[in-house]
Amino acid sequence: MNPANYKDLVVSRGYKYHYYAVPAKGDQLTIVFVHGWPNTSRAWRLIVPFFEEKGYGVIVPDVLGYGGTDRPTDYKEYQYSLLNRDIVDILDAEGVKQAAAVGHDWGSGIVSRLANFFPERFIGYAFINVSWKAPNPNFDIDQYLAETTAAVGYDNFGYWAFLSEKGADKLIEEHIEAFMSAFFAEDPRVMKNDFALPGVLKKSLLSDFRAPLGDFMTKEEQRIFIDTFRKNGFAAPLCYYNIMATNGRNSDDAEIPESRRLPPLSSPLFFGAGLRDPICLPAVGKAAMAQLPDHNVTIKDIDGDHWLLEYPETAEVVKHELHAWFEGTVKPTLKARV
Repeated sequence: MNPANYKDLVVSRGYKYHYYAVPAKGDQLTIVFVHGWPNTSRAWRLIVPFFEEKGYGVIVPDVLGYGGTDRPTDYKEYQYSLLNRDIVDILDAEGVKQAAAVGHDWGSGIVSRLANFFPERFIGYAFINVSWKAPNPNFDIDQYLAETTAAVGYDNFGYWAFLSEKGADKLIEEHIEAFMSAFFAEDPRVMKNDFALPGVLKKSLLSDFRAPLGDFMTKEEQRIFIDTFRKNGFAAPLCYYNIMATNGRNSDDAEIPESRRLPPLSSPLFFGAGLRDPICLPAVGKAAMAQLPDHNVTIKDIDGDHWLLEYPETAEVVKHELHAWFEGTVKPTLKARV
């Protein structure tokens, strides 16, 4: 991703966004890529150049709280409707009337709501590792975690409690190498046993836990991650957890009319499941996609863990599966609308 293609824009609610943008060639599609936690637009570095070379337009923001984008620490600023409006402001600035959207991790939540709040601006929705999620104005964090634990067989979101604690950001920053060892471990079982389960992440940090990292975390990538998050901190990224811990998205979801609760039937959806992801398990994602029996849904199993975008071998699969979906499903659907 050429650094010269990055831009800055002050969106309508006053925040500065830093984003990567290359216009489409001819009548090619434009794709918005939305990263997750804790990352930046750099998460897509193995994916985006492939689509650029094929003439696709690409827009890849550092989402609110990350990288070169502003980093407010009031979790109320992270409502999906607001984040969606920010993305649409970028589309407007780039002169893009309609686009497809691809999300990873928490980025999948942002992409899910684009289908509710701005369906007229998007023609297809793709989700990597984390699937589409329906709006739920009655969401209860305790009930959700209990149901997920029952479905999975262990408390895969046990770390949420710690990430919502006061001071969690500073503890992560002070022990960032231990955080990386637990989160980016070569062995997915480490991510489960030393990051995800209740109480273990804090223990890993305080004990300065170490484990071999996945080979995508080269010395250079480690340096970039450490420099980025020591400079910017974790207070803003943790807002994505704080808003969930307070059931803070309920009022936002309540604004979605019943007619927009599901994505438009005319818009295809794609889910790339990481078969060895110990936190965002494929079965949970597939169960969510099963709530869309009348939609055009494509599901692909990918032999990898949570870092499908980062490992070169799984990134290769992701980009080719997405390309096949864009060419074989999204574009024909778009032509059928005309």
